[in-house]
Amino acid sequence: MNADGITMSYLTHLECSRCGERFAADAPRNHECKDGGLLFARYDLARLKREVTAADIAHGACSLWRYAPLLPAADPGNAVTLGEGWTPLLKSPRLAQRLGCRELWVKDEGRNPSGTFKDRGAAVALTRYRELGVKTVALNSSGNAGGAWALYAARADIACVNLLPSDAQPASRKHCSLAGALTYLVEDWHAAGRFVAEACAKNGWFNVCTLKEPYRAEGKKTMGLEIAEQLGWRLPDAIVYPMGGGLGAIAIYKAFDELRELGWISGGLPRLIVTQYEGCAPVVKAFEEDRQECEPWGEISILPGGLKSPNPPGGRHVLKLMRETSGAAIAVSTDEALAAVAEMARAEGIFACPESATTLVGLRKALARGIIRAQERVVLMSTGSGLKSIPSLPEPRELLITSSAGVV
Repeated sequence: MNADGITMSYLTHLECSRCGERFAADAPRNHECKDGGLLFARYDLARLKREVTAADIAHGACSLWRYAPLLPAADPGNAVTLGEGWTPLLKSPRLAQRLGCRELWVKDEGRNPSGTFKDRGAAVALTRYRELGVKTVALNSSGNAGGAWALYAARADIACVNLLPSDAQPASRKHCSLAGALTYLVEDWHAAGRFVAEACAKNGWFNVCTLKEPYRAEGKKTMGLEIAEQLGWRLPDAIVYPMGGGLGAIAIYKAFDELRELGWISGGLPRLIVTQYEGCAPVVKAFEEDRQECEPWGEISILPGGLKSPNPPGGRHVLKLMRETSGAAIAVSTDEALAAVAEMARAEGIFACPESATTLVGLRKALARGIIRAQERVVLMSTGSGLKSIPSLPEPRELLITSSAGVV
């Protein structure tokens, strides 16, 4: 504990998830291991287990910083924060009844400051990189991450460079521009990651693209920590997750692994069900063809917003997770996703973005195929607010009236 009673981090080192090579955590580091592993932050969980309990966590802040012992910030009291995390896990009985399942919950990440779960990764990573002296970060994003990083970088007084697709949603573009991020629009989205890498090498910027560094995952894993705590330190039977690059799913299951090592949860892991749009579904294709790697997707034909990842950086790792948990990957059409936005709003008052609504469609298909059983407890990950996607949603049917006589 520091003088203010804030628990300090138990971070010890960085480690390749595949070969186990260790690296010091005292400098910014991009992932350079060539064996296909992930660069993960590691903690002294044995000491943490002796010194921190799940009950201690319950007395923490109503934000993701309640999990400071499992986060990399040396000084959580000086975090780059806008109040992110501790989003509600909403029980959804009417949707459950419609689908024919016993217990359904929706993790509503649209409550985060910029309207999506991307705030988690930005807050934690920028907190750590400010401690490590990083001056400029750069990334490519289909929109939501770009907006989140622009806002949090402004909060941190760190420069941010964003590459967005030319069809990025107006909300994300405004987040970037108004926060002062240097923002470029890219027509050839397949080349965006390469553009960032080349620009970082040329200008000395730090590359924070998906899975290129270790700390975005640490922010996103707090979704898994919250799900476990909000369910009384029990895990659901299945999680349905809308997948773009895959980091969020990987991070959630990293959280579960750490909680099991701490002894705060027990039992098996939830089945991971991944949803993607039919117009960009490299993980679905690889899963159905029983392959270990994704092939780069060709022409992308999806709504503006998330899930625009033709060659997902986390594809191989998510495929492994799905198979280890007896999960599945399910493709969803644009029309199905838009209809599900309305269904979630009508049934439960939850205003999800279309990419998040793919999870409802995926759950319905998983139940029909017997992948999920009716008596099981299921969590849908709603990764963003419908407010981010207004231009993509159907126009409302509204009636103009001139007096109360016109109200039926």
